[in-house]
Amino acid sequence: MTTAPALATERFLTAQQREVARLQRMRGRACLEPAEADALAALHDSLLPDPGGADEATALLTRSVSRELEIPEYYRYTCLHVYGWFLDFFPDDPVAGALLALHTTLTDLLEVERAAWVAGTEPECGDERIKRLDHATVAVRATVVNHLLQVRIGDLVDRAAADPELARRTALLAECTRFPRSDRHEENVFLRAVQCCETLFFLIRRLSVETTANKDEFPARAAARLELAVVCAGLLNDVFGVLRTMTPEGFMTFRDFTGAASAVQSLNYHTMEISVYGYDPRKAEVFNAVDHLEVLNDDRVRAHRPLSASLADTADPRLRKGWAELDRALAKWRGGHYRFARTYLPSDTPASGGTDGAAYVKRFVKKDACVAGADPFGGLPLLSGFLYR
Repeated sequence: MTTAPALATERFLTAQQREVARLQRMRGRACLEPAEADALAALHDSLLPDPGGADEATALLTRSVSRELEIPEYYRYTCLHVYGWFLDFFPDDPVAGALLALHTTLTDLLEVERAAWVAGTEPECGDERIKRLDHATVAVRATVVNHLLQVRIGDLVDRAAADPELARRTALLAECTRFPRSDRHEENVFLRAVQCCETLFFLIRRLSVETTANKDEFPARAAARLELAVVCAGLLNDVFGVLRTMTPEGFMTFRDFTGAASAVQSLNYHTMEISVYGYDPRKAEVFNAVDHLEVLNDDRVRAHRPLSASLADTADPRLRKGWAELDRALAKWRGGHYRFARTYLPSDTPASGGTDGAAYVKRFVKKDACVAGADPFGGLPLLSGFLYR
């Protein structure tokens, strides 16, 4: 398996932490020997109940293999706890923090792919993949996160490189989330794409909630937040474009290693859809079947007034245009997701998460079954933060 260049990461890790990372990456987490997995789990669980102490990096590196914590398989796979830790550093501006995390993730994958290309181990699609990753990374850097001051994410990236604490956090974000379950090169692309999508689901949800909250008193700010949500939805499609550089055969080389780590379990995805379109009663059974999703059937969440309803009668041309563009971009992503499931998952292969694969995805491509609540603050605590278990 190809790994990213060490770059500056090593100076933020002890020798033991570097060995912990190497052990989990060497053959992939699914291929750890039982004694190795036991040792890593014991290491993490010895840090409880204070995983953020002096051994913070060790806790981040090993949380996914804990035996004491009840962590759904999807979150053991995606390491989203590290993104949550990273975003805790941006309590006043989580949107900028999430875009910086997105840039860090894309850049790390780009370095992996370029290293594989130079080494001659990159798949045939490598050149196209690198071009698409380059395009997505440039697009993130160019994203304006503060329209008043014209601050772009590229400015924050440069600032992070010069700030010792932020440099440490971005380095650890990259290092502590690069853990495929196999030694197959293509799994790097899949895992990073899933992590990027999770970050973008959060961003679109957060920006949708902000748009709804600001549209009456501060319409210009609401329009700016909605336009940024449109940019994020476009980036969601760019990430899917990178993912489609895999062949179905390449996908199947590692697919079995992911086990029960199904995206059906994603809190960020389901809450994004609720924030944008409203509660979908067809998903009630799905939510009840997954322990950590049951909260999405709560009456407060069902009562949430989504962005679609909030902007249905708006007279503001910027908001009307922004909503049309966001809806179109998200529809494109859902259609792409369905085509990916249909193309990459053979019809005789059971889908992870207990669903019927492409048929399940197709059922929710259209959003006309969603029910808009009347409370703009319904379930707001759940619908605001970055979510993981």
